[in-house]
Amino acid sequence: MALPWLNSVEQQLAQSYKAQRFHHAQLLCGPIGVGKFELSEQLANSLLCQNINTHMQRENSTLSPCGQCKSCALTHAGNHPDKRLTQVEGQSIGVDDIRAISDFMNHSAAQNGNKVAIIENCEKMTTAAANALLKTLEEPSNSRFLILTTSNTAQLPATILSRCAKTDIKVTNPNEAKSWLANLNINDHVWLPLFYTQPLLIKQWQAQEQLQHIDTLYKFATEFKQSHNFSPLVNIINKQPELIRIFTLFLSEQLKQQLIKGLSFDAYQSAQQAVNEFLQNSTEVLGLNLPLAVSRLAHALRHI
Repeated sequence: MALPWLNSVEQQLAQSYKAQRFHHAQLLCGPIGVGKFELSEQLANSLLCQNINTHMQRENSTLSPCGQCKSCALTHAGNHPDKRLTQVEGQSIGVDDIRAISDFMNHSAAQNGNKVAIIENCEKMTTAAANALLKTLEEPSNSRFLILTTSNTAQLPATILSRCAKTDIKVTNPNEAKSWLANLNINDHVWLPLFYTQPLLIKQWQAQEQLQHIDTLYKFATEFKQSHNFSPLVNIINKQPELIRIFTLFLSEQLKQQLIKGLSFDAYQSAQQAVNEFLQNSTEVLGLNLPLAVSRLAHALRHI
């Protein structure tokens, strides 16, 4: 997988597997862009690999598939019958999604080995879905594994958390992420250090050709009080609403810098409140007049 900041986590999981303490329900927790999904895929493919036990007998081995066996060939082709991936683009994971996983787990393995189900962003489970998952968690079957990922453990019921082996995924050494990103030939934007703890987010922006848009948002944030033509900013946010959080992050960073340079704390708090209200309105108010909201925010910041 070659994500250097995950090396210690991979070693930790490998040790638990070798010691036969590998839990049937693994919960990978961490912010967006740290590699939770990539690690879940690696774990799933390893558990399905027919040579995993032989591989794990080697010194300093990690949980990784051999890439040579029939199971690995099926995984590579994307049609392994004993692997199930649940990804939901919408707002929630419903009870029917979880019942389908339970049904999948209860059937015999086609390859006479393990069966693995991945639930990405499991915090999106509805209450009914979480309750349905509990039975699978409470009554684990041999050779059945659940791998869940989440960016927000606070949204998960305590009953789910208590029945999973939780692993925190994060970038502890930003220099590792910096070096890794340098190999992607990404321009050294001044705002990049803000996302060294979420390197895969930057890679995603590169793949989606969004880096220039991010750079434009940063420039607007640095010159926001002096700007009068907000059309480019509004156009970017209208086309990519998810970037509103990036823009407000840049604004907050600018306010922190002004606080360090002498901005009064009361003024800082007032400005930050205006930014927070803009973010909340932009993400929660349907039909928001974005140009007007941006103009009001600029007016508020100019008078602080």
